Amino acid sequence: MSDTLPEPLLTYFAQREAARADAVTAFLASLTPRERGLFHDAAVMGYVQGLMRDRSEGCPKDSQVMALVVDACLAFPDLYPTVSAGPVCPDEEQT
Repeated sequence: MSDTLPEPLLTYFAQREAARADAVTAFLASLTPRERGLFHDAAVMGYVQGLMRDRSEGCPKDSQVMALVVDACLAFPDLYPTVSAGPVCPDEEQT
């Protein structure tokens, strides 16, 4: 049995990877600067919290995860400035 995948399958995988990358780029480009900042702060801190978590504790509820992420972002306002800045009124938001 060969360890290599058929060329058409490799081509398909490459096309799907490129399509996913394009979708990510399009999504991020569609965000306002504030949305992008909030997404960045929450995604990075969520990733950090996930790395620090003891796997034997299980997975907390979404509301607990959100609270952990916001709390951690507020603890490091220089690293997560968008969350730490607080809410912005829609008519004040920069586009």
